[in-house]
Amino acid sequence: MTMRMNVLFLLLYGIAAGQSSVEPALVQPAHAPVALVSPVQDKNFYLLSQIERRPDVRGAVERQPALARIAASRVSALDKAAHDCVQDVDCYVKALRWSEDESKEAGRAIAGLYDSSPAVRSFVDGPLRLSGMYVRYNTEPGGRLLERAWADSTAGMNRMMDIYGAGKAPRYPQIDAMTYDAASTAWKHDVQVLASVLEDDRESLKLFFSPSLRFATELMWLNHRDEAGRHEPLELKENETAFQHVPSVDWSKFPYSAIVVPGAGNDRPGVQLSPGGKLRNEIAARRFHEGKAPFLIVSGGYVHPERTEYSEAIEMKRDLVTRFGIPAEAIIVDPHARHTTTNMRNAARLIYRYGIPFDKKALVSTDPQQSDYIENAVFEKRCLDELGYLPYRLGRRTSAFDLEFVPQIESLQADPADPLDP
Repeated sequence: MTMRMNVLFLLLYGIAAGQSSVEPALVQPAHAPVALVSPVQDKNFYLLSQIERRPDVRGAVERQPALARIAASRVSALDKAAHDCVQDVDCYVKALRWSEDESKEAGRAIAGLYDSSPAVRSFVDGPLRLSGMYVRYNTEPGGRLLERAWADSTAGMNRMMDIYGAGKAPRYPQIDAMTYDAASTAWKHDVQVLASVLEDDRESLKLFFSPSLRFATELMWLNHRDEAGRHEPLELKENETAFQHVPSVDWSKFPYSAIVVPGAGNDRPGVQLSPGGKLRNEIAARRFHEGKAPFLIVSGGYVHPERTEYSEAIEMKRDLVTRFGIPAEAIIVDPHARHTTTNMRNAARLIYRYGIPFDKKALVSTDPQQSDYIENAVFEKRCLDELGYLPYRLGRRTSAFDLEFVPQIESLQADPADPLDP
């Protein structure tokens, strides 16, 4: 379906909710951006955000006996921790983490709602599948999709608490670690106060996941780790002119849909754009002026040096406009990617979400060393290990700088295991 048709289908489905379910195989994700209200939470925990905001679904969840019992148990755990843990951070984390048994029990209960609640069934088979946030589960039966999306959510909440509360090492501690010293008296005091603040607001924690979700996401905010939400919604901010330009493109005039340009991190603070980023821009600008594609997708977040104030993609766009005269309507930014794996994944997401032809070849243009790396089996393995799939299918090498690829739909899958860029 086109982007316009998908949006129309979303609206029509919302009107018809409750009348019938849709066969999983018939539902493809909408070619449209996902609406984000609280971007950090929504991108990490889309299922939970939707349960919170949809009154009919929320009501079904609150009334489910097992989930209501779990909700009471989780609030009791928060109460006990707020009174007993004092300044023991591990104590708070242990109280609000999900054990494997607890997670599975809640997963079975929420999966059961697919069969017992028309509201939940309509939500799953309509908006949830259309969102693409759990696209890798879209061919699963509705109950199983819910169970797997919930398992991702519990793993994500636990990971946030472990890293940004207790100070455990993330996959890439040089750039993704918590901001403060988890062993310091000041941090212990902050976590103690956070527990008290949540307990004081206990009346709002009615859903079975609310105490843990609030605790996990507030720990992210306390650490200033809001990278996943910066510049969102992109289609209404940094990418507005490019997003509006997509429908007017005559794709037959271009051999490629887009030229993807991965960012290159700085090695020192205060530098807006690294030498590597400037050189990659030169390559990309040349390809654009050669008419290879109507869009450049520049990809790179707030990564190097750690906690830098500059996003690679934002600075690359600025450079392309000012130094090479490329119009803003031809530049799409991804200011969130933190690794080459997610450069490729996020570019695929933007191509799909913005209604750019998804089966048309794209080009990734970068320096020869990174280009060789992307073509290497080592990079393929890293994608499989960290993402669970390949976000691209490589085609020909057209130069030392350029590789053809076709984006893959699995790239839409939300990944709370990487909370700074899920």
